[in-house]
Amino acid sequence: MRCATVAMCSTRGVLSWRAVPTSCAVSRKRLRRPICLATTIRGRMHRPKPKRKMMKIVTPKPLFLLPLLLLFLLSGCGDGDQMAQAPDDSIKLMFIGQITDTANATPLPEAADGVRAAVAAINAGGGLNGRPLTLEICDDRADANEATKCARRAAREGIVATVGNSSNFGNVILPVLEQAGIASIGHNPISPQDFSSPVAFPLQGGSPGMVAGAANMLADQGASRIRIAAVDSPAGASSEAFAKAGLVGTDSEFAGITLVPIGAPDYAIYAQSIFQDSDGVLIGMNADQAARMITALRQADPDKPIAVTMAALPPATIEQLGQAAEGILVSTPFRPITAGGETIEKFLAGMAKTAPNARINGFSLQGWLAVQTFSRAMESLPVEQISAQSVLTRMNSLNQLSVGDALAPLTTTDEYKPPFNRLFNRKVLFGVVRNGEIRLVDEDWHQVSLVH
Repeated sequence: MRCATVAMCSTRGVLSWRAVPTSCAVSRKRLRRPICLATTIRGRMHRPKPKRKMMKIVTPKPLFLLPLLLLFLLSGCGDGDQMAQAPDDSIKLMFIGQITDTANATPLPEAADGVRAAVAAINAGGGLNGRPLTLEICDDRADANEATKCARRAAREGIVATVGNSSNFGNVILPVLEQAGIASIGHNPISPQDFSSPVAFPLQGGSPGMVAGAANMLADQGASRIRIAAVDSPAGASSEAFAKAGLVGTDSEFAGITLVPIGAPDYAIYAQSIFQDSDGVLIGMNADQAARMITALRQADPDKPIAVTMAALPPATIEQLGQAAEGILVSTPFRPITAGGETIEKFLAGMAKTAPNARINGFSLQGWLAVQTFSRAMESLPVEQISAQSVLTRMNSLNQLSVGDALAPLTTTDEYKPPFNRLFNRKVLFGVVRNGEIRLVDEDWHQVSLVH
């Protein structure tokens, strides 16, 4: 038995193919992990019968299909395969997040799409000082064990930084990255490790920063007694401290916290009690719960101000609420996409080119900004010196690093006390819903306190 093996290969981003006659056993062994695709075509070679004067060669019919097969192989290797196969001189990055989530039905593939779009844009411009970026995307499937595997893979495969992670499991990811000396840039801060790990560099203040910003915004807009409505859970209860911190330095008072059970069938009774002793309310809930609370509050008193965090009011929720969303105040760590601006225009153009079907929201924007932050931070370093160690050193020494108007300049040399000592960016923008879109109240970045 003889074989003709056709293999697609990639060297420094250039695709090539080869047809190698070899034994079937060896060809399968050697090509069991091809870069794109390898196909073995079998055929029998028949010896001529001794009684015949002329040799008759029986050509295996499948070999006539070789040109067509080659075309099939060439069309079968997509951009994702090329990105995953890193050139020898590339700078390797990784994204870790819940691309799929069958358990809770809350996947966030758009976060990875934002990272991919930024990597593609930088490479289209010549890479980072001439070196291409390659991206590994690791799906943690909303599972702590898978998240740990992703982090270990980053340590094993020479990743210089993770960017834009949207995982819920920073508590298991960051200890592995910390041991390997790998920086996590622009991850979504959720767990205590996200706020405190020495390799953590979130670009925003997370829930603490946004809740504090929303309280500060209510005070700025004239509310004198502010109450927070939150879910009856440990996380919900913790938002009281952040709301109080946001009022530091203002003339407004904190009126208290109203905890709403997760399974509450009717929010009306809670909405009516909220305005009995307050003239402004901050909602510390997820988007679904916030929509129900906003509806109930508008029915209780349509004129009193309501403030939410960016995460609680995505475009779909604004559309769902309709007229009830008008005038809602929004605390956001990033420039609202509907507010436009130079950075937002570049982000939208990159997404349209690389991920045209992706959701456009704060998660995809955060992924984009994480890669841009990495690139801007490292562009001053000689390209041959870029490594996990040099990235970590550089990220710890940033002073007013700017990546455009969608993110406040980042300084990482300021020292803050635990437990939020790695939340370097404590500034938010004030937004308001107008005609179904979030618009800026002003162009100023507002500093907020996380302690009271």
